[in-house]
Amino acid sequence: MEVISTYVKNFDRELGGGIPKGHIIMISGTPGTYKSSLAFNILYHSAKRGIGSIYTLLEQSSDSLLVQMKRMGYRLDGKVKENLYIADLGRIRQALTSTDPKRWDTGFRKYVEGLVEEKLPDILVIDSLPVLEILSYFKNRREYLFHLFSWLKGLGLTTILVNEKPSITSPFGDEDFLADGILQTALKPIGGSDLQRQIRCIKMRAMDHNTSWFALEFREGQFRIAPAI
Repeated sequence: MEVISTYVKNFDRELGGGIPKGHIIMISGTPGTYKSSLAFNILYHSAKRGIGSIYTLLEQSSDSLLVQMKRMGYRLDGKVKENLYIADLGRIRQALTSTDPKRWDTGFRKYVEGLVEEKLPDILVIDSLPVLEILSYFKNRREYLFHLFSWLKGLGLTTILVNEKPSITSPFGDEDFLADGILQTALKPIGGSDLQRQIRCIKMRAMDHNTSWFALEFREGQFRIAPAI
């Protein structure tokens, strides 16, 4: 089975080798736990290796994201600039100016399909699922998610959905059951006065993965995991 790397040191081993190509993966967790940074990290290092990708950014501008990534040491030139395409909400709205707001979801899908046809990527990121839901009109959330995941599967890409939850104890939703894999992030209290970012894989179809929590660190321009405290 072909896999893509998370480019988080030591984490692929805990996933059973990496993320299977063609899977729909959610990076799901509480605010401030590196969800978007992890998604960008995968696309960045994949792009350096000539793998095409599209990052659809629905929460912040591309300028804001790129400033943040540059501060973390990511160099956005060369092969990265060539293989990584970022479409933020402003750019998407500009492309959908004639779209009926109640058909925004249909317009967004056609826009993404056009980018896929033009850029021929291997990986797609949607950041984030809650904002996509807010912008889309639907009567039945379960039916909406079923059709969304079916559409994503039909694209034939490895897809990463960024999903924010208010707490790690939030109940599982339909999106958790529909996804092929879930990487969960959280801030855990340590020592009574500090917090540690942690990550675990709670689901990865077809892979023999570890479900334990690990400390998630970003040091010297690289994500890595370590034993959780």
